[in-house]
This record gives sequence, structure tokens and C-alpha cells, in this order.
Amino acid sequence: MASFTSVGDTATLNVQDKGETVAVALSGTYNMVIKLQREQGSPSSGSWLTLDTVSTTANATVAYEYITKSHNENLRLIVTTDTSGTCTATITETSNLDVKTFKDRVGNSLMTLTQKFTKFHGGIVRSGSGAVVNTTEALTLTEAAHAGRIVTANHATGFAITLPEATATGNVYTIFYGTTVGSGSATIVAPSADTSFIGGVGLSTDIGGVTILANSGDDTITMSGSTTGGLLGSWVRFTDVASGIFMLEGFLCATGSEADPFSAGV
Repeated sequence: MASFTSVGDTATLNVQDKGETVAVALSGTYNMVIKLQREQGSPSSGSWLTLDTVSTTANATVAYEYITKSHNENLRLIVTTDTSGTCTATITETSNLDVKTFKDRVGNSLMTLTQKFTKFHGGIVRSGSGAVVNTTEALTLTEAAHAGRIVTANHATGFAITLPEATATGNVYTIFYGTTVGSGSATIVAPSADTSFIGGVGLSTDIGGVTILANSGDDTITMSGSTTGGLLGSWVRFTDVASGIFMLEGFLCATGSEADPFSAGV
């Protein structure tokens, strides 16, 4: 999710497979021209083709879908004209093409092969190309785009990563901080107070360190880049083990006197 406030603001997405559905959502109080573009030529070529102008109407709430035409498309939303306001924009992959589904004798799905991953009905496992997703801005995780993957957070200014609701899917969400939080706070939050964390993390500034457990009802991790973690190498893993419950594990790199990163903040 991105907040557009000026010309040149972008939100980007890489989609590896042909025929995938990409969802674009725009909302807010704003007056902008926002276009969907696809990169041409080699990665990082800097050459972009406009596929569609998805917003020209002030304060429009947009729900737009695009189907990829080729493999490994780099897409972006970009503000080309800014008159006023702030637009909240998301661009996400919403489908993965099924190749084969295996079922038991009574028709229950056991395993589905897709173009991107193998889904065991009870969790998604991914490996190889596309198993790591990089973000430099606030992000809302989804099963289709992030379960079974490693999300790397790489921006020195802290931002929020929001988990999906826990519904006993067995899905695993792993978040790794590849850049030290230098200002603000990096947070990982449940989408509502209906979902919380059980488990704990190691937190250390040196060879000693501490282990800190989440309290009942905790649904937020706040990393300051110092005492509560968020330094380069911090990581957290959430496993959807029950309705409303993520099993939590991880290690947070810290400086100073270690402090509790957990709270019931949602």
C-alpha cells in the first residue's frame, strides 16, 4: 500500500507468470492522474509503457483489474498529474494459475500445483524464483502474494506490515529486515483485535540477550531500531495455527537495554 501525494510517486509489482490477475485499488480525497505502466526491455531499463489511465476523476474509488500478457512483467502505478490531496493506492497479484489439483477418494483437495507454488491444503510452501518479496513501503500481506514467502523490509524509515486474519490455514509468513530502522518505528500488526500472537522472540544486543514472550491479546510488534529491535538481521515468522492465533517465533537485533516489543495495539 502506498500514499500518493505528488507527481512521480509510484507503487510497483513484479508478476512472474502470464495470465495472472493484478488488482489495483485507489481511494482517498485527491485529484490526480494515475497510470498503470509496464516496464519495457530488460529489468531496470527505465523505459515504461502506459497500459491504462486508471484514475482521472477527483476522489474516485477505483477497483481495476489487469491480466498479465507475458512472463515476468514489472508493473507500476505512477502519478503523472497532481492537483491536490492524498490517494491510497495498492497493486497486488490476486490469482495464481492452477496446473493440477490432487484430491482424496471423497473429493477433498489435498495438494494443488500452481505456476508459482505448491499448496498443501493446510499451508502454502514456496521455493525458487519468487520466494522472496522485497518491500520498501507499508505492506498488507495476503495468502496469494505472501504465504510461504520471505518478505524483506528494506527502508531506513520504519513502516507498517499488516498480517492477514489467522484462520487456521497453516500458512507461514516470514518477515526479514534487510535494512536497519533509522527513524520512526517498524511495526508488524494483526489486521484486527480478533487475531493475536502466541509465542516469543529472542532479543539481543550482545552474547547474552533475552527471550520475550507475547502476552495474551498482543497483536502488535513495534521495533524502534534500538532497544526493541529492528536492526539489520531482525526477523519474525508467523504461522497461522488456529482461528485468531498466529504462532510467533523470531530474533530481533537490538542496541541498548532490551525492551518488550509486544503490545495489544490494534
